Amino acid sequence: MDQTIDLVRIIEDNEQIVLGKKVLFIPLNKGSNSEKLLIVMSAHNQGGKYMALRSFLESQICDLLFISDPKNSWYLDEDNGETFSRTINLFTEAYAPHATFLFGSSMSGYGAILHAFRLNANAIASNPQINLDITKDHAWPELKEHINEIGGHHTNLDEVAHSEWNDSAIYVIHGHDDMDIINVDLLSRSTPPNKKLIIQTLDIDLHILFFGKEVDYIYKIMDLLYKFRTDLDLKKILSNLISEDKTNKRHLRAERNNSKITDPFRTIDHSGKTVSWQNRYLHEQVGKQVFFSNIGFYFNHQLTGGICFFDGERWRLSSPIPSINDNLIAKNTAQTNGTITNPTNNQHINNFWWIRNESDSDIIIEGRHNYLEVHLTPNNTKNIYLSSSVSIDKKQHESMLGKYLTLSADVFTSEGDIHLTLGGVGASGYHHKNSSKNSPGSWKNISVTEQFLSINSDHKDSIFLRLNLAADGKAKTVQIKNLSLQVGYFPMGLA
Repeated sequence: MDQTIDLVRIIEDNEQIVLGKKVLFIPLNKGSNSEKLLIVMSAHNQGGKYMALRSFLESQICDLLFISDPKNSWYLDEDNGETFSRTINLFTEAYAPHATFLFGSSMSGYGAILHAFRLNANAIASNPQINLDITKDHAWPELKEHINEIGGHHTNLDEVAHSEWNDSAIYVIHGHDDMDIINVDLLSRSTPPNKKLIIQTLDIDLHILFFGKEVDYIYKIMDLLYKFRTDLDLKKILSNLISEDKTNKRHLRAERNNSKITDPFRTIDHSGKTVSWQNRYLHEQVGKQVFFSNIGFYFNHQLTGGICFFDGERWRLSSPIPSINDNLIAKNTAQTNGTITNPTNNQHINNFWWIRNESDSDIIIEGRHNYLEVHLTPNNTKNIYLSSSVSIDKKQHESMLGKYLTLSADVFTSEGDIHLTLGGVGASGYHHKNSSKNSPGSWKNISVTEQFLSINSDHKDSIFLRLNLAADGKAKTVQIKNLSLQVGYFPMGLA
């Protein structure tokens, strides 16, 4: 240990008060900035002390900024962290975001990640809290009391990651305390568009500050995160892997998160009191009937549940069985005006369906009530499909918000396969899901479910259906019957 470091003198010479906050800025070279800045944030109950000051100075390799939070406010104060953000920003303006790092533990681990998001900087966090509301259920009494003192004026990092986590590289190290496991899991399941996250789990049960005096490890992590963001070879490789983005899944995900709507596809009841559809694999006994709590129709925006049985190959629905009165497209039959030969692109085959045949492939369509037969030679394009929009009024749209719809049909192909598409247009633009494909040579029921978080009633494709006929490029005869669209969540299909 270098005994020549005079901490008292260093604090006297370098401590400042900025926007009411005591901070200690110590450059690596007096009179000039180094390339990198490390911001060390004091942990819970450290008062005005600067965390690991001597250890960082003994191994200093970059400029250092020390900051504390004597109020134990998770670096939020009474203004959701605005004053802390402004204070830190006065120092970080001289550094590139990818060369700026915030380090903290537990309470200050939360602060490090929060302010890294806001600065587009990087964070190194030991046992951080991610969601303060959930943390209270697992925290010791004093920690819970201090979270309550914030008064609800806080940001849960997992809830804002999708919108505020830009290019930040985050490193988290944690043990097996329940509070830490749960918080790290929340961060790992967050869905920002450009996530850079490294998680290291240590075989220890305690909630403690890792590293101790071994701050050289922090400096090594800084180098790792720096390369994570700046390695030109890595960026070149990734840019070659990324094709043109033709979806808006991240916007839909953000819309789902903001709506707070319960999604049966993404939610599992772990209480053991009910059986979720996602846990069906635990109940696959031939002939056994199981009540799944998160399927079925909707009543007051809640799923009714349903009874299914396992037939040895797949789950089948016993109850409730939808009737023709539940079918939104029961009136829109597949009947055609006689036989249609080689329809032109966008031609209507009846009042409900039109066909995509932009390359003039050879197609013959025959239909009658609840039955459609298509003969095609898709030698020009694989993009051949029948499409329709569901014609319902705005009031019906409003009744569907947040709900799943299920599209189902019995299908047969002589060769190759077909699949169904169910989608719509809402606040985040177009969205859709595809069904599984059938096997040629036998009849099969195929279905697809899709959630409608919002519906643009003025758009022609507010709710649309497609029968995709030629994605495999094979000539074939296609037969379709019992086409239905239900307001409900039936992931097992309706046959």
